[in-house]
Formats: sequence, structure tokens, C-alpha cells
Amino acid sequence: MIRTLTLSLVSALLLSAGVPAVARGDRDQDNLRNAAAQGQVIPLNKLIADVRSRPPYNDMTYLGGPQFDAGRMIYALKFMDGSQVVVVYVDARTGRVVGRKP
Repeated sequence: MIRTLTLSLVSALLLSAGVPAVARGDRDQDNLRNAAAQGQVIPLNKLIADVRSRPPYNDMTYLGGPQFDAGRMIYALKFMDGSQVVVVYVDARTGRVVGRKP
């Protein structure tokens, strides 16, 4: 009985801990959409197309699944260069590549 109660409590805590992250993700997406509508950031499809047109990324395969850091307004775009995954960090406001790994 105590074990069941403990497992139920732990499960409830884990589930409730995930809710704020989901809500924050939705809020970030809404803020990003609004910023794009107001011209404060470059729309994602235009940003991806722009990066894909530049060397050396034009010779790489874009993998999709961009990630967004709302605090820094940076997108992480994944490309495949031969057998290596390359993550390109792009400023959502300017479209400038601000980093790359590796």
C-alpha cells in the first residue's frame, strides 16, 4: 500500500514538473510568431533557405528539426557534412551565423 502510494506520488510530481516546460515552449512559440509578424525576426523558412544557400552549407544536407533559444533569439540548425552532424547557430533577428559546432 505504501509502495503504491509512493509510486503514485512520484508519478504525479514528475508529470506536474513537465507542465511548465510545455507551457513555456508554447509561450516561446507565440512570442516568436508575434515577433516574426512584426518584422523583429526573420521567418524560419526564409532563414533556413538563406543559410542553405551559403557556402559551405549549400554543400551539406539540412536535417530539419530546428531548435530555438528564446532568451538569446538564436536558432540551432542541423546539417549533415559527410558523416558528421554540424550544428549552425543563427541569430533569428539578423540571419547572421553566430556559431558552429563542430
